[in-house]
Amino acid sequence: MKKYFKLLACLFAGAIVLTSCDDDDDFVIEYQDVAVADGVFILNEGSYFSQVNGSLDYLDYAAGSVSRNVFQSANGRALGGTPNNAILCGSKLYIATQEENRVEVVDAKTLKALTPVSVTSPRELCTDGESVYVSSYTGEVSKIDTLSLKVTLKSDVVGTNLEGIAYRNGSVYVCNAWNSDYTYNTNLVKLDAQTLKKQKDVIVAANPNQLIASGDELYVASWGNYGDVQATIQQVNERDEVSILTHATHMALGNGCLYLIGSSYDSNWNEVNSYTVFNLSTGKETTFTEGSDIISPVAIGVDPLSGEVFISSRSKDPDTGGASYTTDGYIVRYSNNGSVLARYNCGVSPGTLVFVSHNEKKIVVK
Repeated sequence: MKKYFKLLACLFAGAIVLTSCDDDDDFVIEYQDVAVADGVFILNEGSYFSQVNGSLDYLDYAAGSVSRNVFQSANGRALGGTPNNAILCGSKLYIATQEENRVEVVDAKTLKALTPVSVTSPRELCTDGESVYVSSYTGEVSKIDTLSLKVTLKSDVVGTNLEGIAYRNGSVYVCNAWNSDYTYNTNLVKLDAQTLKKQKDVIVAANPNQLIASGDELYVASWGNYGDVQATIQQVNERDEVSILTHATHMALGNGCLYLIGSSYDSNWNEVNSYTVFNLSTGKETTFTEGSDIISPVAIGVDPLSGEVFISSRSKDPDTGGASYTTDGYIVRYSNNGSVLARYNCGVSPGTLVFVSHNEKKIVVK
């Protein structure tokens, strides 16, 4: 019986080939690498003032659950104080751990820590695919070679407390955010990526904190002075010309849009937040979600493959009714139209989301 079915299958396949040739409809079957979304790393900052260490969690899409404290489980030690940013470069996850004065380097599959890189007060990270660039509260930018895992270059002091950083077209842009007297700067510093020599200042709104590079475009979130100067979202084109898009504090790019969180406080110091989406093609801003599922937002991210949107939040403090900086937070998973898909618990102050994918060989008929 099995031989009979195999014979039928072979005859059927041959008939398809012959029919294709008879109809003169030639086609080619190829194998192509197709990216598949796997999940998201959740980097939790912990609490410096309450001496709560940071941690790393992982949301597995297939399992539909979050594995907690995966770095500590793999390495037998905590990440330490204030891990505030992370990126993937190749097979490695780089984590800027400010209070530990190092960039942790982790195998993204095994989560085993490799040789850490010493950087004083590291804040944010970006990559050009070959090197990792680190901003620091020392006012310097460091360049890490991803093969030797060593700092190969360091810039001059180009600012005070440097925050967001991004690579675009051979240059590294970094936010010169604030000063020790809590005044706020109004410039991005543009550096040559090869030499880390300063090229120019790009003037933006006060207190620039976050950068996103996408092709020739660069998006900047400036946080203002937390008072009468409001937070502003700006676009910097390839000629370094700056235009204002809208007003918000946090942003994520995906689906041809900027997904935004606007955070402020009322006269009684109650947190007030809005969640909108800015369409980059039309310039129109609409409500993404009312945010009833969010208590105190920390970060927002968009999975580049699925288009799903994730917003992380602190939990409510049972004593004060405000945000808790010492207990576990959570993330909410949304479709790209704002429908809630799921909610997951995670660590204290989940501040960075890093999306993970892999390539699979898929049959493509041409």
